[in-house]
Amino acid sequence: MTDASKRCLLCGDPQQPSAAMYESAGYLTEHGVEFEQMEWQGDVSAAEFRDVTMDMESRGPGDYDASAIAENLDGIEFLVVHKAPVSRAVFEQGEDLEVVAAARGGTENVDTAAADEHDVTVLHAPGRNADAVADYAVSFALSVHRRIPHFVETTGRGEWDLEFDPQGLPRDVTNLTIGVVGFGNVGRKVAQRWTGFGPEILAYDPYVDEETTREHDATPADLDEVLQKADVVSIHARLTDDTHHMLDAAAFEQMREDALLVNTARGGLVDTDALVEALQSESIGGAALDVFEEEPIPEGHPLLDLDNVWLSPHTAGSTRDAVYNGARIVAADLEAIIEGREPTHRVE
Repeated sequence: MTDASKRCLLCGDPQQPSAAMYESAGYLTEHGVEFEQMEWQGDVSAAEFRDVTMDMESRGPGDYDASAIAENLDGIEFLVVHKAPVSRAVFEQGEDLEVVAAARGGTENVDTAAADEHDVTVLHAPGRNADAVADYAVSFALSVHRRIPHFVETTGRGEWDLEFDPQGLPRDVTNLTIGVVGFGNVGRKVAQRWTGFGPEILAYDPYVDEETTREHDATPADLDEVLQKADVVSIHARLTDDTHHMLDAAAFEQMREDALLVNTARGGLVDTDALVEALQSESIGGAALDVFEEEPIPEGHPLLDLDNVWLSPHTAGSTRDAVYNGARIVAADLEAIIEGREPTHRVE
């Protein structure tokens, strides 16, 4: 590609409007990029849109109407989306397309096979919400460990619920062992945040070498060691066929009786039925969950009746900066392409 003018379509949605995309990527006008903006499903609420996109992760983009996007592609070389579907039909109609950029970590909404067939480069934005998720995971664990939700609720009701028996008091965080399962962008940032408190940090990730793990202030360990030793087990793995239900009944049997499970990654990493049984039998101490196998949590679900579980609505990655980071990351790669350099986040 050259420095010649390029036309870019920013296709926003209820979770990442095109105006936010432009705020992050608009500086590319300095490179001659001309922007157009549109919204996909802009008339639905962000909550309703989440249901659509969660479904798309399993069904793929081909089952969704992308005609409004395709109709706006005449003369467009760069297409930036968040979670809008970029199906085969989009590539077939977008004769001028050179790059499709998903301003998110995954590319489940992009038909990457069709992109390859049409010689279109696909970019994505891994790590866009890594800081947000890491902040939340550590904060969630700390608040549960120090019983902050309990004290806020009971004191607000006029109670003064102090504990005086040393056996019932939490330990200092510096004396805990933290287990991090999955040591990619998020897992490493989680370890970084825990490091300031001084606990021992064990990390399991079969795709990360020991040297890299130690460089990020964690001790390499296999999954069994993490489960057996950790006071807090924090999950940050990707959901794949291999990692589906990686924490099952056998895993919970290995965990400490007072251990806390924290999941801000994907609900499918945990066997929910096995977790409920472990919580009901108190074979583990508790669970702090932001993600679930079925979202929203169905009415009457047993997780809703447990006293040793803390739940939040898949919000760990939702910060203002995370929204803007997606377009910022792909814009940097578009700039690289315009200048004839290799983009950092090309999907192979």
